[in-house]
Amino acid sequence: MANLNDVARNAHVSKMTVSRVINHPEQVSEELKDLVEKAIQDVGYEPNRMAKALVNKRHYVIRFLLLEDVTTVEPNYAKLLIHIANYLQESGYTLEISTDLAANTNNIDGMIVSGWRQTDLEGLSLVTVPIILYGVAPENSHFSYVDVHNKQGIEMATQYMINRGYQDIWYIGIAIDLPFAKQRALGYRSVMNKYGMSQKVFATENHAHSADILMTNMVTSIQPNTGFVCATDRIALGVVRSLTRIYEVPTDFGVIGFDGVFIDQISSPQLTTIRQPIALIAKNLVKEIVNRVESNKENTRIEVNITPELIIRDSTQ
Repeated sequence: MANLNDVARNAHVSKMTVSRVINHPEQVSEELKDLVEKAIQDVGYEPNRMAKALVNKRHYVIRFLLLEDVTTVEPNYAKLLIHIANYLQESGYTLEISTDLAANTNNIDGMIVSGWRQTDLEGLSLVTVPIILYGVAPENSHFSYVDVHNKQGIEMATQYMINRGYQDIWYIGIAIDLPFAKQRALGYRSVMNKYGMSQKVFATENHAHSADILMTNMVTSIQPNTGFVCATDRIALGVVRSLTRIYEVPTDFGVIGFDGVFIDQISSPQLTTIRQPIALIAKNLVKEIVNRVESNKENTRIEVNITPELIIRDSTQ
């Protein structure tokens, strides 16, 4: 196996010079750097990631940029980041986490961006490294994305409520102007249209407290045997809290959420939910960003929508 001495001998420089080029390339001339890079390639020397980065003109660092308000960040982020870090490591990359869109990108190769809003897209368009969004991108944008199949997930939830015999089905969505929120609402409408059922659509902030207030203002006018399809588990938790002050869930009403990472299990009763396959989402995010970083070809827009899973628990009949 080639070592540092082999590189120095091939380049006709000292071992110390080779080490300086590898560890402190900013301290040497471009001519000397090119000479040592060629020697590294010639002898097949790969002592560590830094040498590999030197040869391939990469840093082997991917940034996870979180632009979402931390007060509304779902527990799924912890699991997502663990999976992303593991998949990146398998591909020879490390994970960096940031909340600053304006942070310098000189020492990273690409970014996975989550929690973005419409106002962030202009800034993201100026970033010079490859980007993959976690979350559906606007149709008129050039950004590639990976996300759960939002429309399909709410279709599954609404169909399940119909199958369980709920006579009236309401949708409690997220009061936010983003593609994923619109797709979830569209999933409800598409199934209700299919059966010719009356639609009742409401929206609230993605907080259990906000959903609780919304439902408390309407709870006495709701007829029994109504099912509530909620855009998130946070919202579903608030709906359950409001209903159970007067009624029984699921005896009188049914509630189903969306996410299935943590909140669904701490609710009482535990929530029936649409579970996001976090590991599979992370795997696809890493696959797409690494492909973009390592490809020398012009990249086209990629849309990856991953099928969720219905998890049946105690909040539905």
